[in-house]
Amino acid sequence: MIRLILLSGWAIDARIWSPLASHWGTSVTVEAIDWPGMGGRPALADAGASDADTGLFQQQAHPSSGLQTLAKAMGPSLSSRDGEPVIWVGWSLGALQAAALTRHLPAPDGLVRLGMGPTFCHSNGVTTSALADFRAAFRRDPTRAREHFLRWQLSGEPSPRDALRRLRTLLTPDIGADHATLEQGLATLASADIGDLLGGVPGHVSSQATDNATPVPVTSLCGATDPLLAPAVRAAMDERFEGAGHCPMLSQPARLAEAIQRHALRMLDKGKAPTSCRGPHYGDREDDDTDREATDADREVQGFDEVTP
Repeated sequence: MIRLILLSGWAIDARIWSPLASHWGTSVTVEAIDWPGMGGRPALADAGASDADTGLFQQQAHPSSGLQTLAKAMGPSLSSRDGEPVIWVGWSLGALQAAALTRHLPAPDGLVRLGMGPTFCHSNGVTTSALADFRAAFRRDPTRAREHFLRWQLSGEPSPRDALRRLRTLLTPDIGADHATLEQGLATLASADIGDLLGGVPGHVSSQATDNATPVPVTSLCGATDPLLAPAVRAAMDERFEGAGHCPMLSQPARLAEAIQRHALRMLDKGKAPTSCRGPHYGDREDDDTDREATDADREVQGFDEVTP
């Protein structure tokens, strides 16, 4: 039996994984776990005074106190039980944090990265300046900025309005999230670089110091029209899902669950994730930013830099 641990992203708690519940096979047990400060879980109490500005990552060889504190908080939930194989599945910000935790906790048997490249910011995707503007907007009005983000990340789904309705249903009641945790998450998105943890990524030079840690098997998945990822980042993923954007849990839950299980088995069987070639690409079309049009209503929110609360 394989234990799958599902980890969510910024401003959305573990309930985002609920649509996959009926699609898991009998060979896996599944747990969706909230990060501290999310889903009603207490926030980290001693993450370090500077972490709200620097995030859990810092541009230096030594880990921040916040990352060490996060590892202590998450360790019991992420560890293997009775020697069973365990696969971490991190989505968006959750992928960055999960990858970093492989250095501070017993490593999982594999890591599935969903909707995240080696860094969040990209010159052809969400730029550093756009994220900086959004962070400033969040400080001015956290509630409005979070609402903007929830809408914008769904702009790559086939029907953004339907996806938003489904998301609101999943997140009712709205438990909310600790504002300091969300601010720290934005700082982590700005600073995190997990390229060295991934054993090298084609075309990417990591800004982080390397060490002699044993690489964890990793596989990468994304929606073919994910608005948070640059085209080159999407193209480098091991598998992409047509008819899905940043939230394939809402638009392609069956395909996503099948892919996670398939890649988990492959990592266990081969001892490493497929890294040199992409896996199946659902659908007939190539990933092209211009092949999908939406109405003005569906595109009412375009990106980080357009929220000005």
